[in-house]
Order: sequence, then C-alpha cells, then structure tokens
Amino acid sequence: MTQVAFTVSGLLTFVRTSYRDSAGDLGYGVFMQRLFTEFEKARVPNIVRNSPHQAIYGVFQYSQAPYELRALAVEAFFHIVRSGYAVEKPTEDYINPPGSLTYRWTDRGLLWINGGDPAPEEAESYLKFLRARVPQLDSVIEQYAVEAVTAFERQANFAAAVMLGAASEKALYMLADALLDAFAQQKDKATLRGLLDKRSLLRLFEYVRDALSDAEKTKKIPYLVTEGSTTHLMSIYESVRVQRNEAVHPMNASVSANSVRLLLASFPFALEKLEVLRVWLVTNKGSL
Repeated sequence: MTQVAFTVSGLLTFVRTSYRDSAGDLGYGVFMQRLFTEFEKARVPNIVRNSPHQAIYGVFQYSQAPYELRALAVEAFFHIVRSGYAVEKPTEDYINPPGSLTYRWTDRGLLWINGGDPAPEEAESYLKFLRARVPQLDSVIEQYAVEAVTAFERQANFAAAVMLGAASEKALYMLADALLDAFAQQKDKATLRGLLDKRSLLRLFEYVRDALSDAEKTKKIPYLVTEGSTTHLMSIYESVRVQRNEAVHPMNASVSANSVRLLLASFPFALEKLEVLRVWLVTNKGSL
C-alpha cells in the first residue's frame, strides 16, 4: 500500500506515469480517471471504483478519496496548464477563442511526460533522487538545492537560478580545495591557493579543469574517476554563469524557465561526478 505525499509535486509523479504510454488529449475527466487509476494500482487508501450499474457516474467514487487528495489533484491539473505542458485545443474555425474543456499536450509537456528522471517540478522526488546520487551530500549544497526547486516550483525562475548557481559554486570550491591537497608540488599549491583567495571563479574553473585533464592524460587519476568530468564541470559552471550573468545582472534579466529546468535536471548527475572526483582527491593526497 502506497502512502501518497499530499503535495502537488507528489501527485505529479503519478500524472507522468498515467500519460507515459499514451498521451492523447488532456480532458479534465480523463485526467482524473487516469490519475485515480494510478492511485488504485499503487493501492492508495480510499480509492474506490463504482460498481458496473454505477458506471454512469464515472469509474471511481471520487467522493470516497480524502478531500486533500482530491483538491491537490485539481491543483496538479492546472499546474500542468500553467507550466505550459498543455494548452487549450483550437476551435475548428480559429475565429472563436479556444474553450477550456479539452487541452492538448505541448512539445514541452511530452518531454516532461516521457522523461526518465525525476523532474524539477516534482520537488520531493527530485531531492530524493539527488540524495541517492550523492549520499554524502554537503548540507549547504542541499539547502541551496531545496530552495532552488522550491523557487522553480513556484515559477520564481530568477530565485531558482541564483540558488542553483550558489549550490554549483559551493561544489566547485569544494573540488578545488580537494585538488589543493592532492597536489604534490608547492608551486601548484601556491597557484591554486592564489586563485581560491582571489575568488576569480572563471580562472579557478579553467585551472581546475586543465589540472584534472592533465592528470587524466598522465594517468595520475584513473580514467573511471575522470570519465565525463569535463562535461559535468561545464554543466556546473554553466549554472554559476547563469546565476551571475543572467539572474543578478541588472542589464540582462533574461532567465527562462527552460534554461533553469535544464540546469536543474542535469545538476544531480554533474554533482555526483564532482563528488566522485573530490572523494578520490581527498583520499589520494599528494598524488598529483
């Protein structure tokens, strides 16, 4: 028996599953039927089907479900619409405005439905996924991540970008600190320490990236540890760049929901890779 988290993000996991095999149109009645069918499969308490002679009243006895669950199901439906995952279907003649009885999935909505990993819109499952990918998650990074997905869920894209950028910046500095201890030569230590003290993030990022690349080429770090690290480092740095150049720069002010969503979606994988690198450096002091 499944205990459903009575939150919109908790219900959205069921919504994605219910539409994954066959999206179709997004009518309100069909939406509820599909959602409650998933509740039934998961053995959520108080999900009751109508008997055959009651079928005229619908598939389920919706009034038997907890009121909070029913209310959040309605909220989940309109969350999908507000997020741009579905829009009202056009009329046949395009003269009259669209009605609100039936919606169609947008391309963005179909990507959301068919995505394999927890989406940032599903805050609880996203954070659970992040913690599973990075078991020793730094408490400061975790707090920033929590606030990033909370802001994103409320469509506060600037705030989400700033929080994600701060989480990414903390991860980069943690990696640089580990690299400092892994250096064997004092001149390398002095150069990196100077960059850390100056807090010049771009130069620090480039130095860390190049140092790790050189260590990979000379096989000082095993390939399995460094594999894909450049891509993930770029993803982390991109989060910081969006935060500094787009979210908080008064001349830009151009953070989009899509850009933040993509960065949030990649963050667990990028952070996991950086943590693998960091742990190896910490346990192999003076090896580079």
